[in-house]
Amino acid sequence: MAATYDLRENPNPKKDGKKQPLHPRIVSKGTIPSRELLEEISSGTTFSVADLEGALIALTERISFHLKNGYNVELGKMGYFSAKLKSRPVMEKDEIRAASVEFENVNFRASAWFKKKTRGTLERANRGFNTSAQLSEAERRSLLEKYLDENTFITRTDYTNLTGLLKKKAMSDLKELINQGVLISSGRGNQMIFLRAPKK
Repeated sequence: MAATYDLRENPNPKKDGKKQPLHPRIVSKGTIPSRELLEEISSGTTFSVADLEGALIALTERISFHLKNGYNVELGKMGYFSAKLKSRPVMEKDEIRAASVEFENVNFRASAWFKKKTRGTLERANRGFNTSAQLSEAERRSLLEKYLDENTFITRTDYTNLTGLLKKKAMSDLKELINQGVLISSGRGNQMIFLRAPKK
């Protein structure tokens, strides 16, 4: 099995309509849910899915605890987690108070070993990315229905890869489908997933 890629045009910072260089990007085959990952690991080890799920929950809790207390956290050979902060821009340190600085995100820096481990075989995708200009609302809906016939849920990233819509437009599409009663959402932020709404 190989990963597939296609080429996408770089964003145009000047927005003057001039053609930009292309860059390679993985064509996602979907998202592996954590449950499926744990079942795969369980089938090849003596650990039960419940054992692995408990360990994952405990790891998540401890990693978040240490990050919010100012530590970087190493996770095996995978790499390091660190907290990212945000504040308004200032020229001098005394122009800002601690109350104005807050946690924004979590960074992950992969180790050299892990990056090497993920270097697999690449093939050019037969059918690459579609752009929103090429897909009508009906076509996007058809692709979504087909995807949900084969998968339990879809993420915003999956929907972007499926339709070629940019992040904001993809999210707007998904929210509109929720409003129409087609989808329901679960989770928050980057962990949000979208499922088919129960039939009334």
